[in-house]
Amino acid sequence: MTRLVTSHDIAREAGVSRTTVSYVLSDRQGVSVSSKTRKRVLAMARRLGYVPNSAAATLVTGRSKSIGLVLSRPELICVDGFIPIMLSGLNEVCSERGYRLSMEAVPDPPGADDYLDLAKSKRIDGMIILNPRKGDPALRKVIETGFPVLVAGSAEQPRESAIATQDRKGSRTATGHLLALGHKRIAHISYASLDYHGALLRLEGYKMALEAAKLSFNQNLFAEGDFTPESGYGAMKRILAAGSRPTALFAGNDTIAMGAMLAVREAGVSMPEDFAIVGYDDLPIASYTSPRLTTIRTRAFDQGKLLAEAAIALMNNEEVGSQQDVLPLELIVRESCGARREEGGSGQGHSKRRTAKSSRRRSPRETPAPNYKQPGVEL
Repeated sequence: MTRLVTSHDIAREAGVSRTTVSYVLSDRQGVSVSSKTRKRVLAMARRLGYVPNSAAATLVTGRSKSIGLVLSRPELICVDGFIPIMLSGLNEVCSERGYRLSMEAVPDPPGADDYLDLAKSKRIDGMIILNPRKGDPALRKVIETGFPVLVAGSAEQPRESAIATQDRKGSRTATGHLLALGHKRIAHISYASLDYHGALLRLEGYKMALEAAKLSFNQNLFAEGDFTPESGYGAMKRILAAGSRPTALFAGNDTIAMGAMLAVREAGVSMPEDFAIVGYDDLPIASYTSPRLTTIRTRAFDQGKLLAEAAIALMNNEEVGSQQDVLPLELIVRESCGARREEGGSGQGHSKRRTAKSSRRRSPRETPAPNYKQPGVEL
């Protein structure tokens, strides 16, 4: 049998003490190990094929070196394209830092002690809460214990640590783009019920854009979605049947937009000649819809990386706080909104609505395919 590589082997080959190796491999904070030494130890551990004994390490340190990504609706991984991309960013950082990422599920809505029971299980050293409900008392309960809890977005808890982008600002930009193209009856479908804080913020941004244009919010032009393209399809059909026929839609995410596009097409309405759509997230598939989808790029991969770094910082007793503007958002203009693109443009749409005749004659240039690791144009 092949002998397992030990910390003594790493120390000998790297020319450092076993104590130093122990500090590096356990990601011990507050000790004087230089960045150069830390990199040398980790490189040697990889070269020798070191595999940590997780059970022994947990007994010694009391830590599992695991982060729990907590989902109230695990089935969303199959329907919400944002989550798998975000997961890949999370996993990349966890792998680099020597942490395991586990998926944990709680009911929706969670019971009074569901988060707390998860914290007490000792399976994880910290948790990231995805799609939190606003003011969730179960979430507040676990946060107040001091257990490392990071919220993706915000649940408006007094002591929460949170990482988020500017949902309100992004949705205001998306709606403002449609207004600049001359639309006045703009519908909105939220990506989820308004119990979810992010969905509420995007509705608020939509309303702010209408107010700035001196337009009133029309309840008949709003419907709640439920993450899936099917819910976007059903919501769009309800709006079209309500009487106040819209000429444009700001969808709460790209998945909702794709379902809505089918409903518009089935109603015999031409896109983008007679109906414009803007989505949110810029999923890879947004470049391949028909027409290709104008949307807000949110950089799901980079969000995942930032969430992992912040969660690890929390688990090492570092201050994170509530950071609500961590990444720039970018309006990506494609054919679905009907905007004319200027040659050499940066992705921002020229504020002129295309006529049916001109849209058939000339298709606008699309921005490059999304690269979630590259910086973008801030809104």
